[in-house]
Amino acid sequence: MSSDSNVFVDLTSSPGSSLRSAVRGGAPATVSTIELADPSLDLAGVRASLSALQQSIDRVEALRELRLDHANLRREFLAARRHAEDLDRQLTDAATAALPYVLYCQHKLESTRTELAECMNALQERLDNSHELEACRLRYRDLKIRYDEAVSEFQDRIRTLKAQLAAASSFGVIVPPDTARRIADLESQLARSQSDLQVARDRQSALVSELRESATSR
Repeated sequence: MSSDSNVFVDLTSSPGSSLRSAVRGGAPATVSTIELADPSLDLAGVRASLSALQQSIDRVEALRELRLDHANLRREFLAARRHAEDLDRQLTDAATAALPYVLYCQHKLESTRTELAECMNALQERLDNSHELEACRLRYRDLKIRYDEAVSEFQDRIRTLKAQLAAASSFGVIVPPDTARRIADLESQLARSQSDLQVARDRQSALVSELRESATSR
């Protein structure tokens, strides 16, 4: 063969050749010894393309994860909304079921307020009565003291006048008409004092009875 043509080396005659290199049909195995030139590749461009491809893959994967997260969040949102609707229905049912009891409590509250107002009025009335009773007791005590003093004074004066009248009559002395009037006036004043004292006693007894009846009725 010439130097510008393909050169083949016979591998069957080499001492370490393998039978596996024999070609079909029994032809001797040969290999080309031509040097092949390296292909001219733009490695920077290839690397840039690979980087862009990797970025696209990353974006696709990130988008896929976002879609999965969105789907999960949507399911959770729908579940939460259904739960909220269930809670709202339960709350409505509970409010409907509790309405009679609420109305009963409101009625009971109003009646209790009314009873409390009545009790406060009764208490104030009893306080007023107790104050009036105390005032009556003080007035009665004052009247009793004045009555006792007046009775003692009137009785002394009546006894004195009657003694003077009896002495004058025994000596045949004519008793002046004003002496009898004075005795009558003293007896009238004594009767009025007795009447005032009895009125005070009656008022005190009436107040005591009212307080007892009020305490019994409550």
